[in-house]
Amino acid sequence: MYIKLFNERNATLSTIIDLLRLDLASTKTNNIQKPEDRLKFCSVIPLSSRPLLYIFQLPTMVSVPGDVTTVATTFGAMLLGTCFGCSLTGLVFVQCVLYYKLYPGDYAWTKFLVFVVWALDLTHTILIITTVWTSVITNYNKPENMDIIPPALGLSVAVTAAITFLVHCFFANRIRKLMKTWYIAAPVVVLAFFRLFTACISTSEIIRLKHYSLFIRPYPAWIFTSGVTLSASVEIIITTTMVIFLGTRKTGFANMNHIINSLILYTLETGSISAFVTVASLICWLIMRHNLIFLGMHFAIAKLYANSLLATLNTRKRLRIDRMYSSERDQNGVSAGLPYSGGNKSRVSVCFLLIAR
Repeated sequence: MYIKLFNERNATLSTIIDLLRLDLASTKTNNIQKPEDRLKFCSVIPLSSRPLLYIFQLPTMVSVPGDVTTVATTFGAMLLGTCFGCSLTGLVFVQCVLYYKLYPGDYAWTKFLVFVVWALDLTHTILIITTVWTSVITNYNKPENMDIIPPALGLSVAVTAAITFLVHCFFANRIRKLMKTWYIAAPVVVLAFFRLFTACISTSEIIRLKHYSLFIRPYPAWIFTSGVTLSASVEIIITTTMVIFLGTRKTGFANMNHIINSLILYTLETGSISAFVTVASLICWLIMRHNLIFLGMHFAIAKLYANSLLATLNTRKRLRIDRMYSSERDQNGVSAGLPYSGGNKSRVSVCFLLIAR
């Protein structure tokens, strides 16, 4: 597969000759294993002297429908993912400020968790900006470096895994409190740990190999695939478990059911978005791994998980107000002689764990 970027209207005869010469020479590069050797073997035409920008052959490229390697699908995808990620970082910061203002009496470990997630998210933002700067600015007019992976990119994968691990453990602990058992929470923590472990391996391999064309080979590609798959699976398990459990906690009181419906809606909103983006990134990685569209989506995963955690913590104020209002309505209903089932009280009290400290 060739990357050809040139101005067709201003193409000269010498440009066409250069293309033919490179096409003939490319048959000799198949026996060269190292990508940097292939790039040195293929001629690179200077940007300043010709309308042809560059043309070279990347190793181990195959024709896959939709798997097109261009500046738009590589650097463009990274740039868009970074811009979107930076906007989500702003939301994380705002939610952190709101959290510390609204909940000064929270447990110290919860405050520390929020601080760690914010610090990791900020670190992740710095890393992805560094990645784009290195790829687009530092390596400008250096097409031979297009296949090189910046070290900051490898570190961003590990930071993403660290954020998702903390968020998954937080929700696993919430499931444990609700269900008063570890038989679902424990497997979630184990899967989250394996996701973190595979991400660390992926980071080490990215830093060691230093080239995209080497990283997409069967190994270590399956390690990265396993990590993203585990991340999506854990998020789906957590969201499904919470929704099913809350659905079984509904009572005969309309006001209380309104609170439970609100909890279900918050769970779906915070869980489905991060799960959807993770699955979309996984699909793009599986079918279009020769471009970086999957990476642009992967940049947003850490920020979505951080916002998911903070949104869950910050919505407790509103739910507490709804709880007080519904309690007053229920007491008025009982005093008016309406039927009341004492068994519902235990069901409702379990759900209040979600809005407790």
